[in-house]
Amino acid sequence: MKIAVLGATGPTGQEVVKQALEQGHTVTALVRDPDKMASQVQHDNLQIQKVDLSKEEDLVGPMKGVDAVLSSLGSRAGIWTPCSLYTDSIVTITGAMRKGGVNRLICVTSWGSKDEPGLPWIISWFLKPTFLRNILANMGEMEDYMQEKCTDINYTVVRPPGLSNQPSCGKDVRTREGQFVEDVPGRIPRADLAKFMLSCLSTDKYDRKMVAVGVEK
Repeated sequence: MKIAVLGATGPTGQEVVKQALEQGHTVTALVRDPDKMASQVQHDNLQIQKVDLSKEEDLVGPMKGVDAVLSSLGSRAGIWTPCSLYTDSIVTITGAMRKGGVNRLICVTSWGSKDEPGLPWIISWFLKPTFLRNILANMGEMEDYMQEKCTDINYTVVRPPGLSNQPSCGKDVRTREGQFVEDVPGRIPRADLAKFMLSCLSTDKYDRKMVAVGVEK
């Protein structure tokens, strides 16, 4: 399968790229800094394309002939820093997908992008009102946009808890359509998140769904 990866130089994106190549996919990494990508991963089936994410026309060409787009874009916006990365990027990404003839999109937000009864207290009472306030709010706005404006796109939104750089734990990933998964650890290895994202390419189980994920204890 031919896939395009956005956010490929980030820690989650690197896992997506590496595992996709290991699985035999052909990968186009759409990045701001090609040299950084080249220093992280080199492979015969990896193409690196410099793009400006704010320019839809930059994305259209590299997306032609691609079977799916995987996005692990992330923001470091703080408590006082406005965040619009998610809403800004989804408009250009989906616009380019339409023009490039791509219909499958898998992207990442987070537990707690919206309020839901039972949400772990550390998110609802601490992280959501403080450090992650602007990021989670913008993630939720992106999800709203996808539900309202992207009915023609076959998307899957993956909502993980906290992310760790630990190796894959080797345990099953549990899913739930909602803002969190009950009775799982509050962190998931990026390797397991990437593995789940790629697994969505071979099933229609999560088509047009927004699913929270977590690993078994």
